[in-house]
Amino acid sequence: RIKQCHRLFSLRVVPFHAPDTPINPFTGYNSHRGEMVVRTDRVRKMWRGGRIESFRALVIGGNLTGCGGFGVGKSFEPEDAVELACRMARRNIFFVDRYRNRGITRDLVGRQNNCRVQLRSTDNGLRGNPLCCEILKLMGITNVVAKAHGPRNHYNVVRATFKALMTHESLEDISMKRGVRLVNLQKAKRLQV
Repeated sequence: RIKQCHRLFSLRVVPFHAPDTPINPFTGYNSHRGEMVVRTDRVRKMWRGGRIESFRALVIGGNLTGCGGFGVGKSFEPEDAVELACRMARRNIFFVDRYRNRGITRDLVGRQNNCRVQLRSTDNGLRGNPLCCEILKLMGITNVVAKAHGPRNHYNVVRATFKALMTHESLEDISMKRGVRLVNLQKAKRLQV
């Protein structure tokens, strides 16, 4: 049985850069990195000798330029669980080719168990589910409406959001797949590419 210990919505270290200096996303995840502890739980397991208590932590991270990841860590102390989850988040990295360095090209959907996350492209800021918005902020995506449907467990929402982001394709990838020239965004939106 899982009992909630406490919730942490704390951003760890986020070194911001000057807005005029461009960041190359291929320079590495660790160059401009921010991590956020989403949740820590106390977990109890029945064993032959009695109950064993441990802690589980969920951490998301990103470098604000299209790279990001999440990690889950377990340990007998909450600080060690957070440290393990941070290490896992640095290992479990995803890359998203952002449109104009701040958005996505089309609407995306991701599922985990019964949780369904919809990411809709827009041009007026980041709105919707707060956890999805934090993930997208850490990935450097700022023009999206994020909706979560079904049971909104933190673990399911994080996994569904990353599954949705993995289905993202840049306009260049779409044009190469279709074998046609790249069209402007207005025409692409009309064609629902």
